[in-house]
Amino acid sequence: MSRFTSRDQRHSCASRIGFKGTEDLGNGLSVIWKAETGYDFADGGAWDDGGRNAYIGLTGDWGTFLYGRHDTPYKMAYYATGIDVMGDTAMDMNGLGAFNEVRASNAIAYVSPNFNGLTFAGAIVPGEGGPAGDSLADIWAVSVMYSNNGLKLAAAYEDLKCEADGSCSGSYGDDGNDKWLVGAGYTMNNLYVGVAYQSWNYGDDRNDDERVDSWGVTGSYSFGNNKLVASYADVSQGDLGQQGWGLGLSHSLSKRSSVYVAYADLEHQGSYNGYSWDAGAFSGLNGAPNASYDSRITGDSVGEDGAMFSIGMIHNF
Repeated sequence: MSRFTSRDQRHSCASRIGFKGTEDLGNGLSVIWKAETGYDFADGGAWDDGGRNAYIGLTGDWGTFLYGRHDTPYKMAYYATGIDVMGDTAMDMNGLGAFNEVRASNAIAYVSPNFNGLTFAGAIVPGEGGPAGDSLADIWAVSVMYSNNGLKLAAAYEDLKCEADGSCSGSYGDDGNDKWLVGAGYTMNNLYVGVAYQSWNYGDDRNDDERVDSWGVTGSYSFGNNKLVASYADVSQGDLGQQGWGLGLSHSLSKRSSVYVAYADLEHQGSYNGYSWDAGAFSGLNGAPNASYDSRITGDSVGEDGAMFSIGMIHNF
Protein backbone atom coordinates (compact mmCIF):
# COMPACT_ATOMS: atom_id res chain seq x y z
CA MET A 1 0.00 0.00 0.00
CA SER A 2 1.09 3.57 -0.53
CA ARG A 3 0.03 6.99 0.62
CA PHE A 4 -1.01 9.44 -2.05
CA THR A 5 0.60 12.82 -2.56
CA SER A 6 -0.18 15.50 0.04
CA ARG A 7 -1.95 18.64 -1.11
CA ASP A 8 -3.86 21.62 0.29
CA GLN A 9 -7.23 22.33 -1.30
CA ARG A 10 -10.19 24.66 -0.80
CA HIS A 11 -13.50 22.91 -1.35
CA SER A 12 -17.18 23.85 -1.14
CA CYS A 13 -19.06 20.92 0.39
CA ALA A 14 -22.74 20.68 -0.56
CA SER A 15 -23.50 24.40 -0.31
CA ARG A 16 -26.98 25.01 -1.60
CA ILE A 17 -29.72 27.61 -1.97
CA GLY A 18 -33.39 26.91 -2.46
CA PHE A 19 -36.98 28.04 -2.19
CA LYS A 20 -40.09 26.19 -1.09
CA GLY A 21 -43.73 26.99 -0.54
CA THR A 22 -47.26 25.74 0.05
CA GLU A 23 -50.75 26.71 -1.08
CA ASP A 24 -53.79 25.81 1.00
CA LEU A 25 -56.48 24.34 -1.27
CA GLY A 26 -58.96 23.81 1.55
CA ASN A 27 -60.42 20.64 3.04
CA GLY A 28 -57.00 19.69 4.44
CA LEU A 29 -55.34 19.60 1.01
CA SER A 30 -52.27 21.67 0.07
CA VAL A 31 -49.90 22.06 -2.85
CA ILE A 32 -46.22 21.87 -1.90
CA TRP A 33 -43.18 22.72 -3.99
CA LYS A 34 -39.44 23.06 -3.65
CA ALA A 35 -36.63 24.22 -5.93
CA GLU A 36 -33.08 23.85 -4.64
CA THR A 37 -29.72 23.97 -6.37
CA GLY A 38 -26.13 23.46 -5.30
CA TYR A 39 -23.62 26.29 -5.37
CA ASP A 40 -19.84 25.99 -5.34
CA PHE A 41 -18.46 28.86 -3.27
CA ALA A 42 -14.92 27.69 -4.01
CA ASP A 43 -15.09 28.87 -7.63
CA GLY A 44 -18.22 31.02 -7.52
CA GLY A 45 -20.44 28.95 -9.80
CA ALA A 46 -23.56 26.82 -9.58
CA TRP A 47 -23.23 23.09 -10.04
CA ASP A 48 -23.85 22.06 -13.63
CA ASP A 49 -26.94 19.94 -12.94
CA GLY A 50 -28.16 21.57 -9.74
CA GLY A 51 -28.12 18.18 -8.06
CA ARG A 52 -30.62 18.96 -5.30
CA ASN A 53 -34.27 18.16 -4.59
CA ALA A 54 -36.78 19.96 -6.81
CA TYR A 55 -40.41 18.83 -6.88
CA ILE A 56 -44.12 19.64 -6.79
CA GLY A 57 -46.77 17.65 -4.95
CA LEU A 58 -49.94 17.36 -2.91
CA THR A 59 -50.17 16.76 0.83
CA GLY A 60 -52.99 16.08 3.26
CA ASP A 61 -54.05 13.92 6.17
CA TRP A 62 -53.58 10.87 3.92
CA GLY A 63 -49.88 11.61 3.31
CA THR A 64 -47.83 13.25 0.56
CA PHE A 65 -47.49 12.58 -3.15
CA LEU A 66 -44.73 14.37 -5.04
CA TYR A 67 -43.09 14.37 -8.46
CA GLY A 68 -39.66 15.61 -9.52
CA ARG A 69 -36.10 15.14 -8.32
CA HIS A 70 -36.04 13.78 -4.78
CA ASP A 71 -34.21 11.53 -2.35
CA THR A 72 -35.44 7.96 -2.81
CA PRO A 73 -37.08 6.26 0.21
CA TYR A 74 -33.83 4.31 0.60
CA LYS A 75 -31.87 7.52 1.02
CA MET A 76 -34.53 8.90 3.35
CA ALA A 77 -34.16 5.82 5.56
CA TYR A 78 -30.37 6.08 5.64
CA TYR A 79 -30.43 9.68 6.88
CA ALA A 80 -33.39 9.03 9.21
CA THR A 81 -31.06 7.13 11.56
CA GLY A 82 -28.93 10.27 12.02
CA ILE A 83 -25.74 8.25 11.50
CA ASP A 84 -24.11 10.79 9.17
CA VAL A 85 -23.50 13.31 11.97
CA MET A 86 -20.76 15.16 10.06
CA GLY A 87 -21.93 14.60 6.50
CA ASP A 88 -20.39 16.60 3.64
CA THR A 89 -17.06 16.74 5.47
CA ALA A 90 -13.99 14.49 5.45
CA MET A 91 -15.99 12.24 7.82
CA ASP A 92 -18.93 11.72 5.46
CA MET A 93 -20.12 8.14 6.02
CA ASN A 94 -20.78 7.71 2.30
CA GLY A 95 -17.03 7.87 1.85
CA LEU A 96 -15.89 6.04 4.97
CA GLY A 97 -18.34 3.19 4.47
CA ALA A 98 -19.33 3.26 0.79
CA PHE A 99 -23.00 3.62 1.67
CA ASN A 100 -24.76 4.08 -1.64
CA GLU A 101 -27.91 6.20 -1.76
CA VAL A 102 -29.64 7.97 -4.63
CA ARG A 103 -31.36 11.25 -5.33
CA ALA A 104 -33.33 10.41 -8.47
CA SER A 105 -34.79 12.60 -11.19
CA ASN A 106 -38.27 11.92 -12.60
CA ALA A 107 -39.33 10.32 -9.31
CA ILE A 108 -42.93 9.65 -8.30
CA ALA A 109 -43.02 9.23 -4.53
CA TYR A 110 -45.45 8.74 -1.67
CA VAL A 111 -44.74 9.37 2.03
CA SER A 112 -47.30 8.26 4.60
CA PRO A 113 -48.51 10.32 7.57
CA ASN A 114 -46.73 9.85 10.87
CA PHE A 115 -48.39 7.01 12.81
CA ASN A 116 -47.10 7.52 16.37
CA GLY A 117 -43.54 7.78 15.07
CA LEU A 118 -43.90 5.26 12.21
CA THR A 119 -43.62 6.43 8.59
CA PHE A 120 -43.68 4.52 5.29
CA ALA A 121 -42.38 5.68 1.91
CA GLY A 122 -42.34 4.32 -1.63
CA ALA A 123 -41.17 5.62 -4.99
CA ILE A 124 -40.69 4.65 -8.62
CA VAL A 125 -38.70 6.27 -11.41
CA PRO A 126 -40.42 5.41 -14.73
CA GLY A 127 -38.12 3.78 -17.29
CA GLU A 128 -36.75 6.37 -19.68
CA GLY A 129 -33.19 5.10 -19.93
CA GLY A 130 -33.25 3.73 -23.47
CA PRO A 131 -33.48 0.09 -24.63
CA ALA A 132 -31.78 -1.28 -21.50
CA GLY A 133 -33.85 0.84 -19.16
CA ASP A 134 -37.39 0.79 -20.57
CA SER A 135 -39.11 -1.01 -17.71
CA LEU A 136 -42.00 0.35 -15.68
CA ALA A 137 -39.47 1.57 -13.13
CA ASP A 138 -35.76 2.18 -13.65
CA ILE A 139 -35.68 2.60 -9.87
CA TRP A 140 -38.15 1.47 -7.25
CA ALA A 141 -37.66 1.76 -3.53
CA VAL A 142 -39.56 1.28 -0.28
CA SER A 143 -38.71 2.12 3.31
CA VAL A 144 -40.08 2.18 6.82
CA MET A 145 -38.86 4.63 9.45
CA TYR A 146 -39.57 5.02 13.16
CA SER A 147 -38.68 7.85 15.52
CA ASN A 148 -39.86 8.18 19.12
CA ASN A 149 -38.35 9.06 22.50
CA GLY A 150 -34.81 9.32 21.16
CA LEU A 151 -34.94 6.00 19.28
CA LYS A 152 -34.65 5.95 15.48
CA LEU A 153 -35.06 2.81 13.37
CA ALA A 154 -35.04 2.41 9.59
CA ALA A 155 -35.14 -0.31 6.96
CA ALA A 156 -35.19 0.03 3.17
CA TYR A 157 -34.90 -1.84 -0.12
CA GLU A 158 -34.04 -0.39 -3.52
CA ASP A 159 -33.79 -1.87 -7.02
CA LEU A 160 -32.01 0.09 -9.76
CA LYS A 161 -31.66 -0.45 -13.47
CA CYS A 162 -29.67 2.77 -13.51
CA GLU A 163 -26.29 4.14 -12.58
CA ALA A 164 -25.72 4.55 -8.86
CA ASP A 165 -26.00 8.33 -9.21
CA GLY A 166 -29.60 8.04 -10.47
CA SER A 167 -28.86 8.48 -14.20
CA CYS A 168 -30.50 5.73 -16.27
CA SER A 169 -28.01 4.72 -18.95
CA GLY A 170 -28.81 1.01 -18.77
CA SER A 171 -25.14 0.09 -18.27
CA TYR A 172 -26.08 -2.36 -15.51
CA GLY A 173 -28.16 -4.38 -17.93
CA ASP A 174 -31.60 -5.76 -17.24
CA ASP A 175 -30.52 -7.13 -13.87
CA GLY A 176 -29.18 -3.77 -12.66
CA ASN A 177 -28.34 -3.68 -8.98
CA ASP A 178 -30.29 -3.93 -5.76
CA LYS A 179 -29.52 -3.20 -2.13
CA TRP A 180 -31.06 -3.29 1.30
CA LEU A 181 -30.34 -1.31 4.45
CA VAL A 182 -31.10 -1.47 8.15
CA GLY A 183 -30.08 1.14 10.67
CA ALA A 184 -30.72 2.47 14.15
CA GLY A 185 -29.85 5.48 16.24
CA TYR A 186 -30.42 6.40 19.87
CA THR A 187 -30.05 9.70 21.69
CA MET A 188 -29.83 9.83 25.47
CA ASN A 189 -29.23 13.25 26.98
CA ASN A 190 -26.07 14.54 25.24
CA LEU A 191 -24.98 11.18 23.82
CA TYR A 192 -25.90 9.76 20.39
CA VAL A 193 -24.98 6.36 18.94
CA GLY A 194 -25.95 5.18 15.46
CA VAL A 195 -25.28 2.09 13.35
CA ALA A 196 -26.16 1.06 9.79
CA TYR A 197 -25.64 -2.00 7.58
CA GLN A 198 -26.00 -2.22 3.80
CA SER A 199 -25.77 -5.11 1.35
CA TRP A 200 -25.42 -4.05 -2.29
CA ASN A 201 -25.62 -6.52 -5.19
CA TYR A 202 -24.80 -5.48 -8.74
CA GLY A 203 -24.19 -7.02 -12.15
CA ASP A 204 -25.80 -9.95 -13.93
CA ASP A 205 -24.10 -12.82 -12.05
CA ARG A 206 -24.70 -11.57 -8.50
CA ASN A 207 -21.83 -13.64 -7.06
CA ASP A 208 -19.67 -12.78 -4.05
CA ASP A 209 -17.39 -10.60 -6.19
CA GLU A 210 -20.43 -8.52 -7.14
CA ARG A 211 -21.75 -7.98 -3.62
CA VAL A 212 -20.53 -5.15 -1.42
CA ASP A 213 -21.33 -5.29 2.30
CA SER A 214 -20.92 -2.14 4.38
CA TRP A 215 -21.47 -1.36 8.02
CA GLY A 216 -20.71 1.70 10.07
CA VAL A 217 -21.09 3.13 13.55
CA THR A 218 -21.06 6.73 14.73
CA GLY A 219 -21.06 8.26 18.19
CA SER A 220 -21.34 11.89 19.23
CA TYR A 221 -21.31 13.76 22.52
CA SER A 222 -22.49 17.34 22.96
CA PHE A 223 -21.12 19.63 25.65
CA GLY A 224 -21.82 23.33 25.76
CA ASN A 225 -21.68 24.65 22.19
CA ASN A 226 -19.48 21.76 21.08
CA LYS A 227 -20.04 18.32 19.60
CA LEU A 228 -17.38 15.59 19.50
CA VAL A 229 -17.92 12.94 16.81
CA ALA A 230 -16.24 9.59 16.11
CA SER A 231 -17.06 7.24 13.21
CA TYR A 232 -15.88 3.88 11.92
CA ALA A 233 -16.92 1.92 8.83
CA ASP A 234 -15.98 -1.34 7.15
CA VAL A 235 -16.56 -2.39 3.52
CA SER A 236 -16.01 -5.87 2.07
CA GLN A 237 -16.24 -7.26 -1.45
CA GLY A 238 -14.98 -10.82 -1.58
CA ASP A 239 -11.28 -10.68 -0.68
CA LEU A 240 -11.20 -6.90 -1.15
CA GLY A 241 -12.15 -4.27 1.37
CA GLN A 242 -11.86 -0.86 2.95
CA GLN A 243 -11.83 0.43 6.51
CA GLY A 244 -12.35 4.05 7.36
CA TRP A 245 -12.47 6.03 10.57
CA GLY A 246 -12.78 9.66 11.52
CA LEU A 247 -12.74 12.10 14.42
CA GLY A 248 -14.34 15.52 14.38
CA LEU A 249 -15.26 18.46 16.57
CA SER A 250 -17.85 21.11 15.74
CA HIS A 251 -18.47 24.36 17.60
CA SER A 252 -21.67 26.40 17.32
CA LEU A 253 -21.06 30.13 16.98
CA SER A 254 -24.80 30.82 16.92
CA LYS A 255 -28.05 29.04 16.06
CA ARG A 256 -27.16 29.28 12.36
CA SER A 257 -23.36 29.27 12.20
CA SER A 258 -20.73 26.73 13.22
CA VAL A 259 -17.11 25.78 12.58
CA TYR A 260 -15.55 22.32 12.58
CA VAL A 261 -12.33 20.35 12.33
CA ALA A 262 -12.28 16.75 11.09
CA TYR A 263 -9.75 14.02 10.36
CA ALA A 264 -10.47 10.85 8.37
CA ASP A 265 -8.38 7.86 7.35
CA LEU A 266 -8.96 5.13 4.75
CA GLU A 267 -7.15 1.81 4.40
CA HIS A 268 -7.70 -0.69 1.58
CA GLN A 269 -7.16 -4.44 1.21
CA GLY A 270 -6.06 -5.93 -2.09
CA SER A 271 -6.95 -4.06 -5.25
CA TYR A 272 -10.09 -2.48 -3.85
CA ASN A 273 -11.14 0.26 -6.27
CA GLY A 274 -14.30 1.51 -4.68
CA TYR A 275 -15.60 4.58 -2.94
CA SER A 276 -13.67 7.23 -1.10
CA TRP A 277 -14.65 10.72 -0.03
CA ASP A 278 -17.19 12.83 -1.89
CA ALA A 279 -16.33 13.49 -5.50
CA GLY A 280 -14.07 16.51 -5.69
CA ALA A 281 -12.60 16.24 -2.22
CA PHE A 282 -9.37 14.80 -3.62
CA SER A 283 -9.67 15.85 -7.26
CA GLY A 284 -6.29 16.24 -8.90
CA LEU A 285 -4.34 14.22 -6.32
CA ASN A 286 -2.00 11.65 -7.85
CA GLY A 287 -2.91 8.18 -6.63
CA ALA A 288 -6.02 9.31 -4.78
CA PRO A 289 -8.77 6.71 -4.34
CA ASN A 290 -11.63 6.75 -6.82
CA ALA A 291 -13.96 9.52 -5.68
CA SER A 292 -16.80 9.02 -8.15
CA TYR A 293 -20.20 8.17 -6.64
CA ASP A 294 -21.24 6.16 -9.71
CA SER A 295 -18.04 4.13 -10.09
CA ARG A 296 -18.43 0.38 -9.82
CA ILE A 297 -16.08 -1.56 -7.57
CA THR A 298 -14.09 -3.48 -10.17
CA GLY A 299 -10.90 -4.26 -8.26
CA ASP A 300 -8.78 -3.83 -11.38
CA SER A 301 -6.21 -1.47 -9.87
CA VAL A 302 -4.21 -1.36 -6.67
CA GLY A 303 -6.15 0.30 -3.86
CA GLU A 304 -4.63 3.39 -2.32
CA ASP A 305 -4.72 4.37 1.35
CA GLY A 306 -5.39 7.97 2.28
CA ALA A 307 -5.89 10.46 5.08
CA MET A 308 -7.52 13.86 5.17
CA PHE A 309 -7.62 16.73 7.67
CA SER A 310 -10.15 19.50 7.12
CA ILE A 311 -11.45 22.64 8.75
CA GLY A 312 -14.65 24.33 7.69
CA MET A 313 -17.50 26.70 8.41
CA ILE A 314 -21.25 26.16 8.02
CA HIS A 315 -23.95 28.85 7.88
CA ASN A 316 -27.67 28.15 7.48
CA PHE A 317 -30.07 30.84 6.32
